[in-house]
Amino acid sequence: MSSPAEWHVDLLEIAQKCVYCGYCSLCPTFKELKWETYHPRGILEQIRMYFSEGVKESVQVEVSKSLFEAIFACTMCKACENICLVDLPLLKVWEQVRQEAFRKGRWNPLLLSLYNKVKSTHNIYGLPTEERLAWANLAGMNMSRRTKKKAPLAFFVGCQASYSGKMGNVAPSVVKILRKTKVNFTILGLDEWCCGSPVFLAGGYSAGRDFAKHNLDQLKELGVERIVTACSGCYRAFKIVYPRVLGEKWDIEVLHITELAEELIKNGKLKLKHSIKEKITFKDPCELVRHCGLVEAPREVIKQIPNVRFEELPSNKHEALCCGGGGLLKLNDSDLVNQVNSRLVSEIKYTEAEIVANGCPTCKDTILTGVKNDNLDVEVLDISELIVRAMEGEK
Repeated sequence: MSSPAEWHVDLLEIAQKCVYCGYCSLCPTFKELKWETYHPRGILEQIRMYFSEGVKESVQVEVSKSLFEAIFACTMCKACENICLVDLPLLKVWEQVRQEAFRKGRWNPLLLSLYNKVKSTHNIYGLPTEERLAWANLAGMNMSRRTKKKAPLAFFVGCQASYSGKMGNVAPSVVKILRKTKVNFTILGLDEWCCGSPVFLAGGYSAGRDFAKHNLDQLKELGVERIVTACSGCYRAFKIVYPRVLGEKWDIEVLHITELAEELIKNGKLKLKHSIKEKITFKDPCELVRHCGLVEAPREVIKQIPNVRFEELPSNKHEALCCGGGGLLKLNDSDLVNQVNSRLVSEIKYTEAEIVANGCPTCKDTILTGVKNDNLDVEVLDISELIVRAMEGEK
């Protein structure tokens, strides 16, 4: 079993290397709250001050009330690390402090409630397992021939696409792409558990390992070699966290739907024949672009739409703005989420786009709320929905 110590970093050493340049002032949380304690360098200063009091073990830190509030107001967007002049592994620091909060029983009631829901029902909503395939029933799709069947590729649906009404077309869209291109695939159906991302984000790496092990066992049983998902949280969990907690046992290739779509386009199986008249922009999910380095696949797919009118957001790719919904911030402070999100909505408005595509259910949900609050007339689509529209035409 992997030990959490295998990815611990020396907190004091990193805190002491901070040069206080202030470049990380672009932190979305700090931009709204403007308190130094919420600034990345302010968090490092709290850590440095703790160790200055003579504490010896520099991989563990006492999570004070101030540090807890700051670390869980973080969206984990990784913008600070992306711009850090001295290349500090800041995300690992934030993760480690959250691990300490979990290890020392410092989770607040909201985090405990989320964990208990995921642990008991294997989904983030606390809904019955029997409803995990409701998306297929609502879309009129019979998935019995694809459920728990041996196949080289598995479509991991994820909690939001399975249960959230706002994401109702995401899973059916992925299935349409796979069926149209005659990909041999399977789904785990009722045996799919939450990827564990919310538990990992909260710092519960040891607790989240059970989810990783279960999903790996289910995939191995079906002979799966590749897994595709439309969720950036699931993608990051599979790509980054599962190798940490499972080690070499996790040897499955991980694809975002945009990567698979790009591959299918290149080998001639996926043809986007129908033009889309509306102007399109694309919101890079933090977990795809900064965490996992996935930048070009979504753009290459969008470029294949005939006569496409595409305009980048002013802040894009590795400099993309956070939507505000990541890092469990939506659970802890929905008002702050809306404040952070308003900056993104302003950028969407600037492009005069009529469609904003994205590759993340959390981004889609947050942007939907933001454009509604701003009375902005723009359609918010998961990129899988956009692909199907270009594949089948408007209906």
